Amino acid sequence: MTKLEEYRRKRHFDKTPEPAGEDSGLAMENVFVVQKHAARRLHYDFRLAIGGTLVSWAVPKGPSQNAADKRLAVQTEDHPLEYGGFEGKIPEGSYGAGTVMLWDRGTFQLEGDANAAKQLARGEIKFSLNGEKLRGSFALVKLKNSEKGNEWLMIKHKDVAEDASWDIEAHDGSVLTGLTLDEIAAEAQPKRGPIPLNVSDIEDARKSAMPSRLLPMLATLTDEAFSDPNWLFEIKWDGVRALAWIEDGKYKLRARSGNDITPQYPELAGLAKAVIGREAILDGEIVALDEKGYSSFERLQDRMHVRNPTANLIAKTPVVYQVFDLLYCDGYDLRGAPLLQRKQLLQRFLMGSQAMRYCDHIVGQGKELFELAKEKGLEGIVAKRSDSRYVSERSSNWLKVKATKTLDCVIGGWTAGRGTGVLFGALLLGLYEGKKLHFVGHVGTGWNGEMQKEILAQLQEHKAAASPFDKVPVTNEKASWTSPYVVARVRYGGWTDEQRLRHPVFMGLREDVKAQDCRLEAAVPVAKSAVVARAPAVVGKILGTKAEIEGALFKKNLDNATVQIDGKTFRLSNLNKVYFPETGYTKRDLLAYYYQMADYVLPYLKDRPLVLRRYPDGIAGQSFFQKDLREGMPDWLKTVTIDSETKVQGIHYAIANDLASLLFLTGLGCIDHNPWSSRYEDIEHPDYFFFDLDPSDGTDFSVVVKIAKALYDKLRELKLEVFLKTSGATGIHMYLPVEPVYTYAQLRTFAEIVARIVTTQNANLVTNERSVAKRPAGRVLIDVHQNAEGRPLAAPYVVRAFPKAPVSTPILAAELRTSLQPEKLNIKTVFTRLKEKGDLWGDFWKRRQRLEPAIELLSSHIQPENTNKPSKRKSG
Repeated sequence: MTKLEEYRRKRHFDKTPEPAGEDSGLAMENVFVVQKHAARRLHYDFRLAIGGTLVSWAVPKGPSQNAADKRLAVQTEDHPLEYGGFEGKIPEGSYGAGTVMLWDRGTFQLEGDANAAKQLARGEIKFSLNGEKLRGSFALVKLKNSEKGNEWLMIKHKDVAEDASWDIEAHDGSVLTGLTLDEIAAEAQPKRGPIPLNVSDIEDARKSAMPSRLLPMLATLTDEAFSDPNWLFEIKWDGVRALAWIEDGKYKLRARSGNDITPQYPELAGLAKAVIGREAILDGEIVALDEKGYSSFERLQDRMHVRNPTANLIAKTPVVYQVFDLLYCDGYDLRGAPLLQRKQLLQRFLMGSQAMRYCDHIVGQGKELFELAKEKGLEGIVAKRSDSRYVSERSSNWLKVKATKTLDCVIGGWTAGRGTGVLFGALLLGLYEGKKLHFVGHVGTGWNGEMQKEILAQLQEHKAAASPFDKVPVTNEKASWTSPYVVARVRYGGWTDEQRLRHPVFMGLREDVKAQDCRLEAAVPVAKSAVVARAPAVVGKILGTKAEIEGALFKKNLDNATVQIDGKTFRLSNLNKVYFPETGYTKRDLLAYYYQMADYVLPYLKDRPLVLRRYPDGIAGQSFFQKDLREGMPDWLKTVTIDSETKVQGIHYAIANDLASLLFLTGLGCIDHNPWSSRYEDIEHPDYFFFDLDPSDGTDFSVVVKIAKALYDKLRELKLEVFLKTSGATGIHMYLPVEPVYTYAQLRTFAEIVARIVTTQNANLVTNERSVAKRPAGRVLIDVHQNAEGRPLAAPYVVRAFPKAPVSTPILAAELRTSLQPEKLNIKTVFTRLKEKGDLWGDFWKRRQRLEPAIELLSSHIQPENTNKPSKRKSG
């Protein structure tokens, strides 16, 4: 007898829409459902996925979150797993005729030391539920004196999820469609979709290894609360921002600064078991609650600077981790998924406790939540676009509205105190504006004597001879200076016209915040109109949806457009300007190309410094190189500073890791994109090197092909993986991916030796002359000198600044023929080629190689023959 025999015996599946099910023997892991069933008597069917079926109980009054309620639960026949998604009408004359609603569903975890089958057999099963309505610890206990033999009690345990005022009618509605029983019976249209049950259900979840480090997404300050159905709103917690890594039953907490703060909060050790999942990255805020249950930054000061707190301190000032985002879970990177789906999955997967709590939200009602925050004396609220993706930077897709004004400032100095025993009079505060530290005022109250000692001790560790501010502030007392390192939280009343803080009061020091993150532009609220412009009603001003952006790039009705991609807003101007006069291709055509090709181009730009060559008026106008990006760039554009012998402060190179950055740089007039061969994390060790075959003016392309084939054959003879592409003009590029263990000089030396061998074998066709004007006609330069820091080459699939808008296009070795016409591989034809041949460099990064075997083979080409050389044969 199969587990489902009784279920099938009672039903005629030619009459009922209920699923017949399969005896697969495979269980859905940790899934439970509750179905509200208006049969002869209204009841709720509670089901646990165990052993390949849904083990079921009919609960007449329905489950309760009140620990005082003991609900009768009558065990019924097992149901098929497919029944867990059933909602609809069972027709009259059928077993169980009536309407079925999927009232709740979610995941569960067994409690206790035995598996589910053993617990069921002994008549008591304990579990924790993580559903939309039912949460926390429960038990089903079989009644020993039951005459029917199938009667159990469903009991709610006391925990943080308990609700003494539970009313099941207040939680009505389908979790599948949002409909009531009557609406389901009337076959009404769904009011909502189901919340994802598993991580693989999440839209745009991407399979990936767990990131080892990442920075938090930050909110932009705005000056007025608003309501919008496309936004969700959370309470703003006043504490320490912390990302949590959970892996293999262990956890690690990192502050916004990146520092490991795990030892500071040992009461959060249960976090590793609080998530239903093997691996996860959480985002949240560590807070200390006051007697009203509100977060108190002043109270948290007792804990923020203590590395290993005592049991007494933990008992006196316990902390709570308010979790509001899920960034990674069980093999899936969720940062590209919509926020609302991330939060829905987080709520399912987070098992709350006294120390770890899910940060709930409301949708649409921002003004109402803000008024409540003001009434309760809370810091404010955070508004987040429901569809926003997670980016590790400040974004206008997350906005903070403060009810009480607080700010993190850099301490740049202090003034002498007046009177005996006063260590200092005031702290001099600053915020960064670009690279400059702008003085924003002084604070002279908010501390006691012990706090003064602690503050002064930290400042004196970084004491400096000169003021760190861009302009030396005028002070009433003698000032002492400190390097901009220590950060203070202050409460203040507002801003003066001179951008000085009104009535600031010291609240505490912030070890979790970097001084460079304290920025003037992030402290002053954005204009009210800027918030309105993000709302759907006037979204035409900022084009943010896929359809709007594509409309601007693929239609000629706009000459200028402001777009927002992943929360990054930038302007694209002069879209109709002709960039390629011979073909008439415009700046819009160029941007549209990169928009479509971003997935092919970005892997070769990611984390690499870029040397910009800008053509603001197209290829017929003047062009110029630009390495250093400091002024006039959006805050979200990532740059990396690399020391230079000629610049004391180094060069700020652009980094293009995403579509917004690629389009922004293209909008500056960058027709092609030229990355370094190394990534900024390891600037000295490239992970590829290249040969650039550059012909003399007027050289027939057949000569280039001949030398390319000779060089390719030599590299393959050395057992090396080689990738080919057109230069986009008249040359050929050959790339060799390598493990990042060699310096530029080592790779260049190896390339020079190979080039020398090919040059010797083709002396009449190759030149060593680097000056184009001095090269003999009909010759090709095998250029390897670009393999050096700061001397990049055009990336694969980028457009080149030549008349027909050619693309530096990957090719096969078999295509090295005189019939190859690189100029025909352009921004219009490459798409057809991709469909026909696919991405020929698709496995480039999987082919990284070591050069030692090739060097050993190469040695035979450069060592003179020696007939007296000792034999290498092994001795017998």
